[in-house]
Amino acid sequence: MDSQDFFGIESAAERKSRLVDEDIKKIDEAMKSSDEKIVKSTHIKIDGKYQTCIKDWMKGMNSFHPEHGFVYEYLDIDDMKENLEIMKPKLEAYKEGWNENIVEDNAKSDLSVVFNNNNNISISVSFEEARKKIEDMPGLTDEETEEIQNEINKLEEISKENISKKKKWEKIKPILTFVLDKGADVAITIMGIILQMKLGM
Repeated sequence: MDSQDFFGIESAAERKSRLVDEDIKKIDEAMKSSDEKIVKSTHIKIDGKYQTCIKDWMKGMNSFHPEHGFVYEYLDIDDMKENLEIMKPKLEAYKEGWNENIVEDNAKSDLSVVFNNNNNISISVSFEEARKKIEDMPGLTDEETEEIQNEINKLEEISKENISKKKKWEKIKPILTFVLDKGADVAITIMGIILQMKLGM
């Protein structure tokens, strides 16, 4: 049995595939709808979720401004449906990793660790970068993003408390349990912070 199956944790690829499939279904439902509000809502959500993740996202779509995004004043229901029809294969390709917009930055690690002259670790940057990393994860809903960032805030407060490592660890356990259910990428990000807190794990 795979360790991920044993712990019930989705891999990043599995989570990505599932969430993209869910969004493709939303597009299919919107394409069948005659309600412009539903079509517009789906259009906005799909665009907001994938515009920074997929290469050349705007190509071939109606009323897209390079600086301001879609100009909805010029989009009627047929225009938006046409855009959704173009978005669907882009999502299908993204699911396979064919058109993923990868930003290469080998100079920075996912979670930066800053050392001062006394070789003490400052983890304040790591908390901030973790929040940004969660914010940029395409597989998370707005609600999930907010929930996870709240847990990061809790970890930051715990790290500042003047209590024993044992007591800190007791406070961290439920947070770790929570994030393990949110997929491998989230768990790795949060574990990076926890490891830096030097709790004797």
